[in-house]
Amino acid sequence: MPNQTLAEPEAPGDEATAIPEKTKARLRQILSGGHSHSAGAVQLIGLGSLRSQLGDRWDSVKNRIYDQTERLFNRYLPSSDVWLRADDSNYLVVFSALDRQAAELVSGRIVAELHRLMLGNADTVQITVRSVVTELDGNVSVEAIPLNQLIARAMQQGRAFAQSDAVDGQNRSADTATAQEVEVFHPSICYRPVFDASHKVLSTYVCHADENTKRIIKSPSLSESRREEYIFRSDLEILNKSIEMHEELHRNSFRYIQNMTVNISSLSVAKYKREYINCCHSISSHLIPFIVFVLQGVPTGVPYGRISEIATILKPYSRATLVLLDDGTPNLAAFAQAGIRGLGVTVQPGEPEARAANRLHTIGANVRRHGMIFFVDGIRTAAMLRTAEQAGASYIAGSLIGNDTDVPGHMKWVTERELIEKAAKVPRRP
Repeated sequence: MPNQTLAEPEAPGDEATAIPEKTKARLRQILSGGHSHSAGAVQLIGLGSLRSQLGDRWDSVKNRIYDQTERLFNRYLPSSDVWLRADDSNYLVVFSALDRQAAELVSGRIVAELHRLMLGNADTVQITVRSVVTELDGNVSVEAIPLNQLIARAMQQGRAFAQSDAVDGQNRSADTATAQEVEVFHPSICYRPVFDASHKVLSTYVCHADENTKRIIKSPSLSESRREEYIFRSDLEILNKSIEMHEELHRNSFRYIQNMTVNISSLSVAKYKREYINCCHSISSHLIPFIVFVLQGVPTGVPYGRISEIATILKPYSRATLVLLDDGTPNLAAFAQAGIRGLGVTVQPGEPEARAANRLHTIGANVRRHGMIFFVDGIRTAAMLRTAEQAGASYIAGSLIGNDTDVPGHMKWVTERELIEKAAKVPRRP
């Protein structure tokens, strides 16, 4: 191969001219080596736009960004692909099997998710996907395309993000991972404070999908297969983001119990269960004593074997598994025997307090009879707080306890009176 020169990309944004000389040298070395990647594609994934938007915060968070970027590589790239950090703001990714367009889709998805994780949103106009191209004369150039144009092109050609996901072994169907879906559905999470009624302390935060994400998932226009996919993607976002947050706060001496919601469908469908448990492997051993899984979407007649299997699967990664019940009266004896440590119920908006009180006392007595923990969400008034405690609830959440927040807090001693007085001063959410 003749001596190679590297042409800078012509693209918007600071990343267009931010390729250091050592990165160019590495590109030349890779592309002149005659490696097996030649049948695939090479992408230059830059952090320049992210660095620019973070400004002065970059130096304090860049190591976290590197860690998160490399987690995304490990999640979306098969072992046959190769990546390396070329410099302070660029990664090189060598795709062994994908063609350029499929590699661009994978790269775009990784960069978009990184922006959502670090900035809370992904502006596809500002995100640029860059491909390394070898010309006929042996020279090397970098061609750039904004992510919004890449998505539009993929949609026009009928190509789905699932095509690029196929190499990770998860075999997601094109029906549930189109480029349009990536553009439209971005699950977001939040944390709900929980009051430990026995010890009078705000000790726990429930990580769950925010209200907008829940509204999208419940939309009647969704097909069942798409809804199932959205639920799984939301569960995965809850797991990954909450563990990342917990790890960072733990390093800063924050201590709290973290509950993470997960739907039973995400642990029942084989392809989803594999990916979810694979992500559980990233939970550090020092966090496991602080982790609780909260199983949602559990039908009252669920077979004992299914619950037992799920409890067994989650046990190595947590201190306990609870079930949050939507409706009905489950077989608590079977739940307890399967290893479920507690049961949670929600007081729904608009539910008459008398009816809610009767329901809490009935379920609470049954839960205590089986030696399980009782958890109540949706508490909005001082009267319902007293009712929940009288019904035997060990853990209580709702707008009276505290609104959803973006970041968990330290464990904090607090009395019921202090909670009621504080709630009277703070606007409540439904």
